[in-house]
Amino acid sequence: MYDIGIVIVNYNVRHFLVQCLQSVRKSALNGLSIKTWVVDNASVDGAVTLLKREFPEVELIENHNNVGFSKANNQAIPLIDARYVLLLNPDTILEEDTLYKCFQYMEKHQEAGALGVRMIDGNGQFLPESKRKIPDLWNSFCKLTYLSKLFPSSPVFSGYNLGYLDENQIAEIEVLCGAFMFLRKKTLDKTGLLDERFFMYGEDIDLSFRIGQAGYKVIYFPETSIIHFKGESTKKASLQYVKTFYGAMSLYVNKHYTGKRSLIFRWFILIAIQIRAFLSLVSKFLLVLSKIILDVFVIWGSLHFIKSQWASYYFGDPDYYQGTFIHVNIVIYTLIWIFSLWFFGRYDKKYNRLLLFYGVLSGLLGILMVYALEPEAYRTSRALIIIGSFATFIYIMVSELLFYFLQKKENKSETTMIVALKEDAEKLKELLTRSRTNEGDIYVINPGSDTSDPYYSNHISNLEKTVRYLKADHLIFSSKSLPIKDIMEYMTTLHHDIEFKIAGDESLGIIGRKVPGEELYSLEIRFPLMDSLWKRTKWLTDIFLCFVFIVFFPLIFILNVFSKQAIKNIFLVLIQKKTWVGYGGDPSDYKFLPELPKAVISYPLSKKYFMYQEGHFKNENVEYAKQYSPFSDIAIVFSNINNLHGK
Repeated sequence: MYDIGIVIVNYNVRHFLVQCLQSVRKSALNGLSIKTWVVDNASVDGAVTLLKREFPEVELIENHNNVGFSKANNQAIPLIDARYVLLLNPDTILEEDTLYKCFQYMEKHQEAGALGVRMIDGNGQFLPESKRKIPDLWNSFCKLTYLSKLFPSSPVFSGYNLGYLDENQIAEIEVLCGAFMFLRKKTLDKTGLLDERFFMYGEDIDLSFRIGQAGYKVIYFPETSIIHFKGESTKKASLQYVKTFYGAMSLYVNKHYTGKRSLIFRWFILIAIQIRAFLSLVSKFLLVLSKIILDVFVIWGSLHFIKSQWASYYFGDPDYYQGTFIHVNIVIYTLIWIFSLWFFGRYDKKYNRLLLFYGVLSGLLGILMVYALEPEAYRTSRALIIIGSFATFIYIMVSELLFYFLQKKENKSETTMIVALKEDAEKLKELLTRSRTNEGDIYVINPGSDTSDPYYSNHISNLEKTVRYLKADHLIFSSKSLPIKDIMEYMTTLHHDIEFKIAGDESLGIIGRKVPGEELYSLEIRFPLMDSLWKRTKWLTDIFLCFVFIVFFPLIFILNVFSKQAIKNIFLVLIQKKTWVGYGGDPSDYKFLPELPKAVISYPLSKKYFMYQEGHFKNENVEYAKQYSPFSDIAIVFSNINNLHGK
């Protein structure tokens, strides 16, 4: 029997895991014997290969799926023959004496069944979840409503994280954080393992509660500290995190509360999920909303200013427009420009700033159309429209320059993946180091047959999964390491919003364009429907066709043999549950293409063929995504006008 068995559950945090294991290696054990287990939940970042090569002393369990935190820990714990078990997160770093101090304290205090330490985040700030209380209705309410943050030291409001306890004082508490749980093995034998119904979150509360019920003390031990890079292994700001966390809390309440208390608590948790989901949604769109509000205020204010100045200058009367329809017109003009700017991408996360010129211009054309259609009595001033257009253009240009410089100061890092053998990858990494303005992570994908070299983050067989998880911004293929045919295949199937590049000899120039400042060639295989502008174009085309069909409804109803489904489809397209023209066939024939609602008219079936060859649906769907235009959609719909009743 050895002294301490450490279990680390890893999921796609390779770099943090390395730091964690190195801190374990550097621990001053003073004669203690330890053994470390890593349970990998199907990571795609190359962690397993690296562990096998760089940490041979670690016992490794490889899962083919993400089985969750509790189940993964339970795979290793029964294999441990030690006096103590440490459940440790991979995004932590131990002090050199952490293990020894924890062991010594537990040896001297046999009444203690579990122990947690003082934790700080990556900025050196104390993490309040180092010491916690069993959640009840009141302290959960205080946490949810941020009362605990407003009164962090109050015994009344800070009960959830025991904010009134000194962070540097040893204390008996109720709940440990799952990032570091130093457990007596005999305690675990008595309480049982982690409850596997908790996929992630809540299992630490449940286990701590059962340790207390078994008659053992749970200790907060701040005489040693660890760094916990909180949130690195999970995206805690996401809506999915909120759902997972509060789902775990609901499971905990169902398990440990009964009667009316359970019912009230469950309702409270349900409300909490909705509130947090709403706050998450608001925070996500807050920047966009503020940008829209600013544009509305500036454009509307500019038009009012121009109206007043023009009335004084041209008519010699500042109140010349009093009693006219101009105030309503100004609101209409403002909304038209806002809609046009939205359409051309001003409020997207990523957009082409040059297109905003067309946004202002198309807004002007829309306003002129409104002006032309208005009755003579409602028309006000053409000068307002012309001068307002110049003012709007100047405002957009100046504001975009400001946004550009502000974003540039943020120096946002980007993720790059290189598909190349080691020798070529090193050259490309050197090239990127010299040419890139933004620093970011670089991952190398192995295109060869060897899967054991820890130099590589992953193998090309996992390319799509790795690109999706790491959210790569750039994907560089080496033509020296991979045939062009294979590169083309990968670029066709990888439809994620990334920039493809090919590195190789000069002959590659015939299939791509040289990127200024880099000896790289990019192959721009992009589908129009990947861009927000074209998505909005398709949406407007669908809406336009819906209104046409509503106007000529009797004729449409007759042509579709009085089918109620045709009526239903008009409504479904209006609310974007369907689109008039889209993909067809089996989902495998289009799942790799830009996402679209279900089609009323399947593009692969919109043409008449005597017989379908193998791969027909896939090829036709790819053609539709590559050649999309609103005019082709309109032509297809009207050539299939009697088939608008498709389910």
